[in-house]
Amino acid sequence: MEEPQITVGILSGKEIEFSFPESFTTPDGTKVSGAQKAVYQKEKIYWSGKEYDELIFYPQPNAGIFFELKDVTIGINFHWERKEVQRFQGALKIIVEGETLTAINVISIEDYLTSVISSEMSATASLELLKAHAVISRSWLINKLRVENEKWKPKNRTENTNSAAVGPVLLKPPLISSPLSTYQMV
Repeated sequence: MEEPQITVGILSGKEIEFSFPESFTTPDGTKVSGAQKAVYQKEKIYWSGKEYDELIFYPQPNAGIFFELKDVTIGINFHWERKEVQRFQGALKIIVEGETLTAINVISIEDYLTSVISSEMSATASLELLKAHAVISRSWLINKLRVENEKWKPKNRTENTNSAAVGPVLLKPPLISSPLSTYQMV
């Protein structure tokens, strides 16, 4: 069974700058790498000389690679609020919302939880505390995603860094192993 995916809104703007340090693929099979820019114009996404209703870029299967987004705001409404380049695992989807573009991270639940725990917890926390955090976070997320007949349904979750948001990919061994050692526990 394939692991459920969730969608997490990361940033919005008239332009979105992103890069693929390694090759990603579009649905038509086009391989893409390097610095990229998508621009909102006339209710469409303009990228690479063409217009789109939505864009999606997939990483190579089981490659563990990431994409980068420029100007991600972190610490919203805190004294340390700033914009920075952040790395994300999973696929990158860009959609039109109103008169802006929104960059969305399409990511597996377990990879999302690993990212949440790495951004919310200290790498020096005990493994048992990290495991408990993983179970609590997974239970909270599953509760939010449940639909009738106990089936999974991907759901847009636009969040900011004041709550459980996908953080940059900077993982240390205890932080990686805590979600994995509690895989699917709720």
